[in-house]
Amino acid sequence: MAQHITLFTDQPLPLTLGGTLSPVQVAYQTYGRLNATKDNVVLLCHALTGDAEPYFAPPADKGWWQDFIGAGAALDTDRYFFICSNVLGGCKGTTGPASLDPLTQKPYGSRFPIITVQDIVAVQKALLEALGIGTLHAVVGGSFGGMQATQWGISYPDKVRNIINLCSSLTLSAEGIGFNHVMRQAIINDPDFRQGDYYDHRPPANGLKLARMIGMLTYRTDVQLAKAFGRETKQHGAIWGDHFQVESYLSYQGVKFLDRFDANSYLRLLRALDLYDPALGFASERHALQRIQANYTLVAVTSDQLFKSVDMHKSRQRLEEAGVKLDFYELHSNFGHDAFLVDYSFFEPMIRKGLAK
Repeated sequence: MAQHITLFTDQPLPLTLGGTLSPVQVAYQTYGRLNATKDNVVLLCHALTGDAEPYFAPPADKGWWQDFIGAGAALDTDRYFFICSNVLGGCKGTTGPASLDPLTQKPYGSRFPIITVQDIVAVQKALLEALGIGTLHAVVGGSFGGMQATQWGISYPDKVRNIINLCSSLTLSAEGIGFNHVMRQAIINDPDFRQGDYYDHRPPANGLKLARMIGMLTYRTDVQLAKAFGRETKQHGAIWGDHFQVESYLSYQGVKFLDRFDANSYLRLLRALDLYDPALGFASERHALQRIQANYTLVAVTSDQLFKSVDMHKSRQRLEEAGVKLDFYELHSNFGHDAFLVDYSFFEPMIRKGLAK
């Protein structure tokens, strides 16, 4: 079970785009042992719909990074002390749209503010301070978590020694924003959405399910889907239902998502992904990136449909031009964007190298 802590009780959290939040509850989990000098701390930043528990001790359910964490694994609990927290705006124990507004004692719903990656990182920093941790050996994240890792190097350059960014460019492409827009429209146009104030009614299940199905197509690859399903059918004669196996798979993923995620959180986090800009608050992106003092490991996947190879190479160039100490890797995996979650053999050596500095 995740642990919980309440922050920003005396002074509210100032938000990048305006407004404040107070208090802020944070769900987090730790793995490994903190050493005497407190210099072995690694912060793990989850992707868009992750949570604070990337690993469970067997035989419990598997976490989202189950194969990556453990004694002797790439994220070695014999060497490092890992902390992972649910992001601000999420729905897995950290304050988000479904949380009670202390002023009304009702869920925030539509009143929950727009948040940024900068806000998410500020909450992570406050969590570490509350736990008595001043510096990080590394920040490791994939996808949306990779953006958080980058922002750590910008917001708190003297607090982190290594950054490991898996499958995330510095900014989301126009195509990526377009996909996110379609997913948001699926939710917003569900009659049950009620402009975000649906907590006393039925949730916008159909819209959220459809949004998840769209998202799944950006996380997978055509090669992977062809190998797993091809044109195999499931129900002969069910022309408008789940006729093909791939349709059944997407429907299953959509329904499964309803049990673990809130539509308002999905909207807020998708928008935070769209809005992420390292230059926010600085004269230019280069000025922001020049603040990074950490060793930076950037890993790309050639088959990634969300953070494509061309965008990863552009990010590489921008980091190098800013003088960042960069190691860049690009390899092929049939798992596409989700490779950073499932293809352990692919990422293990890069993670180990990034942590060894």
